[in-house]
Amino acid sequence: MQFSFDPRLIDIAFKEEDRERLTPYSELDIVLRALGQKIKEALVDNFVGMYLQGSLAIGGFDLTSDVDFIVVTKDDLSEDQVNSVQAVHDQTYLQDNRWVRRLEYSFFPLKLINSPSSPYENGVANTSEERKLWYFDNGHQTITRSDHCNTLVTRWTLREMGVTVIGPDPQTVIDLVAADSLKKEIKETLIGWGQEIIEDPKPYENRFYQAYLVLNFARMLQDMCERRITSKLEGASWAKEESDPKWRELIDYCWQERQDPDISVIQPADPKMYRQSIEFVRYAVDQARSY
Repeated sequence: MQFSFDPRLIDIAFKEEDRERLTPYSELDIVLRALGQKIKEALVDNFVGMYLQGSLAIGGFDLTSDVDFIVVTKDDLSEDQVNSVQAVHDQTYLQDNRWVRRLEYSFFPLKLINSPSSPYENGVANTSEERKLWYFDNGHQTITRSDHCNTLVTRWTLREMGVTVIGPDPQTVIDLVAADSLKKEIKETLIGWGQEIIEDPKPYENRFYQAYLVLNFARMLQDMCERRITSKLEGASWAKEESDPKWRELIDYCWQERQDPDISVIQPADPKMYRQSIEFVRYAVDQARSY
């Protein structure tokens, strides 16, 4: 398939040679800058900044990665602003290129971003409605409410490693996240989410999630121990050295699977590797409990 870009985006995004690169892909830079400018225009005085997070900030971004970012606002979006950003997203989503269907982002009000909140407490999911932000999920066209980005991991990544698309330095916007608090959240997530997977693994029985689980739980183990956020590649390398050697073959397999840009949730998982992946999740949960 050939991907093309609306040339009008270039006027919004500015000429590439005049701007610092945001990502390894110039076409993605154009999409992000154009979208950031349009969101800023839609929110007017409520807009604070737009910042890349996830693998675009930490490293390890590839053709299977989500395009993760956060829009920081002064206040929660009004009904009119929700409709406005939905219209902006619609315009972007209809562009004919590989990136617009991989956008994943939340609108994070200043009051909430500086009021720490975590997805698990004592291994139990925190499902409070107050945690939910306006959110566009990867591949989805419609804005919803979700607590997906309302974590200390997101806050730490934005403050310490976030890439500014538009706005002030994120360290002037987001309060410091204490290392011990970050470690506690990661441990709680390892245990809470891990236990959910062990009890109901069926939703993850596909090629994409089979690899995703192993690489994510390997990374979380390193993050918990080192009290910082790392990339999937760094986490995989760390886990091969620091965890039981019997997991090395599985980790290598999952990393190779991850390199296929066509990997999908509609493809069946290898039965043997899938069973091993769930066992690795169990191993990671046990490690977190004993840490």
